[in-house]
Amino acid sequence: YGPKGNDELLQLFGFVELANEYDTFLAVGLEPFALSRASELFSEAETSRRASLLAGLRLDAAFDDCELKATGAPRSTWFALRVLLGSASELDGDLQRLARPASAETEGRLCDVLRAYCKAARAAMGGSRTQDLEAVRRERSPRRRLALQYRSEKKRLLSELENRLKLAEERAKKGGKAPTAALTLE
Repeated sequence: YGPKGNDELLQLFGFVELANEYDTFLAVGLEPFALSRASELFSEAETSRRASLLAGLRLDAAFDDCELKATGAPRSTWFALRVLLGSASELDGDLQRLARPASAETEGRLCDVLRAYCKAARAAMGGSRTQDLEAVRRERSPRRRLALQYRSEKKRLLSELENRLKLAEERAKKGGKAPTAALTLE
C-alpha cells in the first residue's frame, strides 16, 4: 500500500494499520492552544503582535497544515511556536533565525506546550487507549471495531510523541541543549 497514514488507509482501503510509522495526527486547535499559552506569558497586546508576525513570515498555515507524527512536528510548526513563545530578545532582529532552534529555555517551553496539547487531544477523545483496545476485543460491529482501532492508534501516536517531548525536555534541562532538533519533521 505504500507510505500511507491510517487516515488514507481507512478512506481508500477500509482498514487501520497498528503502529503505522506513516500515521499522522492533524493538530486541529493547536494554534488557539499555543496562543492561550502565550497569553499566560505575555500581555494581550504582545500575544496579538506575535500572532500577527506569523502572516508576515508566511507561517499563517503552519498550524492549519500541522500533521504531527509520533516522531515530531513539522519544521514550520516549530518556527511558528518559536515566534509565539520565544523570549523577547529572541524576537529582536531577524525573525528568520527562529526557523532554527532557539535557547534551551524556549525550546523546552515549546516541548511543554506541544506535550500539553497532545495530552489535551488524547483526553478529548475520551477514555484511555487500553479501554479502546478492550472495547475492540468485545465489539461485534465491524464498523465500531474499526472506529475504535482508528481512535486507539491516534491516541498511541499522541502518547508516543508526548513521551518523546518529555524526554527531550529532560535532556534539555540537564545539558542545556535545544531539544527540538531531533523532533523536527522534514
